[in-house]
Amino acid sequence: MKNKLCFFAVMLVAGTLPGKDWLQFRGHNSSGVAEETNLPVEFGPGKNEFWKAPLPPGHSSPIVVGERVFVTAFDGDKLMTICLDRKTGQVQWRREAPRPRKQELHKSNTPASPSPVSDGKNIWVFFTDFGLISYGLDGNERWKTPMGPFNNPFGMGASPVLVENVLLQSCDA
Repeated sequence: MKNKLCFFAVMLVAGTLPGKDWLQFRGHNSSGVAEETNLPVEFGPGKNEFWKAPLPPGHSSPIVVGERVFVTAFDGDKLMTICLDRKTGQVQWRREAPRPRKQELHKSNTPASPSPVSDGKNIWVFFTDFGLISYGLDGNERWKTPMGPFNNPFGMGASPVLVENVLLQSCDA
C-alpha cells in the first residue's frame, strides 16, 4: 500500500502546479506532453511534494479539471471514483460504482486501471466489472451503462476517450 500511496502522491504533484487542465490519460490529444515549462524533473520523499493523500490502490492516472483531481481506485470489492482538491489533496467526494461481477485479472493489473476523462464539466469512468459511469464535477451521478462481461485474461486497461462530443471506450479482448 505504501508504494501505491507514494505513486499517487508523486503523480498529484503536477496537479498542484499552475497550468492547464489535464483532462484525460496522457493529457491533451493523449500526447503525454505538457505545454508548461519549468516543471520539476525529480520527485521523491520531501522533494517537490506539495501534499500527500492516502488513497486506495489502483492503476489509473490522475486527471486535473480546474481545482479538482480525479482518480479511480478499488477498496476491497469496492470500485471507487475519487475527487481531490488540487491545492490541498483533501478528498472532496468519493463514489462507489456497482460491481455485479469480479473478472479474473492478471496479477499485474487491478480493477481500477482505466483513467477518467473529462470535458471540463463532466467526468466519465470505466470499470471492467461494471461499465461506464458519468458524474458531474460535484459528484452527482448523471448516468451509467453496464457493459460486459469481457473475455480478457489480462483485464481491461483502455481508458475512455472524448473526441469532440463523442465518448469512446475500447473494449477489445
